[in-house]
Amino acid sequence: MAIPVTKSFADCVDWSKTVSPYIPQLYDLPQQIFSSISNPQALKVLYVSTNPLISGFAFSCFLFPIFLIASEVNRNWSQVDRFWSILPTLYNVHYAIYAHAAGLPTKRLNTLAFFSIIWSARLTYNYWRKGGYNIGSEDYRWKIVKDHIGAPLFFVLDVVFISSLQSIVTGFYSAREEYRKTAKVPKGYHQEDLDRGFNATGLFAWSRHPNFAAEQAVWITVYAWGAYITRGYFNWSVVGPLSYMLLFQGSTWLTELISTQKYPEYAEYQKRVGRFLPKLPGGPPGDFSDKRKSE
Repeated sequence: MAIPVTKSFADCVDWSKTVSPYIPQLYDLPQQIFSSISNPQALKVLYVSTNPLISGFAFSCFLFPIFLIASEVNRNWSQVDRFWSILPTLYNVHYAIYAHAAGLPTKRLNTLAFFSIIWSARLTYNYWRKGGYNIGSEDYRWKIVKDHIGAPLFFVLDVVFISSLQSIVTGFYSAREEYRKTAKVPKGYHQEDLDRGFNATGLFAWSRHPNFAAEQAVWITVYAWGAYITRGYFNWSVVGPLSYMLLFQGSTWLTELISTQKYPEYAEYQKRVGRFLPKLPGGPPGDFSDKRKSE
């Protein structure tokens, strides 16, 4: 089946024209790949003749059992986390490569891919710096969730969310560890902040999760850019950023539930500072400077 010929930008966001007629391609794709695996030219023809959204989704389906088996065998449920900063860029680069191969305009896709690569490099470096790629490293929240809901339900969670749907603040904590080891307050920090156990200075005095807020803003901006270009301000592709935002809502809720139980002052911090966006002025300072001992 040929790829659709769109006559306007509005056609590009029309589900009935650009997606639904090509869903059957997904069913035949594994067999077609297998039969063409030894023929590079046939693979290129197959790649160009397959709707790029379908081939991208097929890649996600391929990764799902790999993540699931790896997490269950290793008893470590942070397999997707290690690819979290890489997969979005792989998909964006895939769309750019497809456009080049199919002879389509590539300026916007090249821009998006370049922008995405920068985002991915920054996030991957930060994850590496925090020890995310160390052998045995795992998101501490998964163990807590497993202890609460039990192994059988956690396996279901792994199947429907951790290994599947997921694939579709370091400076402060280093200073805190140094303070705990030496009992000396590192330069640029206050003893009260380090004793508190969580960061409430800088950006964290305005947003409890500025990194989460920025990451959501990145992909909302990507959607808004496409919506503006196509004049389809609300279209089916909004499911992407909305799903991303819902994922962060659940993740942040769990993180804050744990933080509230771990840090006595975190509930007060929640009253002072907004989850993602700053609160209206007039309240107590988010950095607890009103409670800091005079120097």
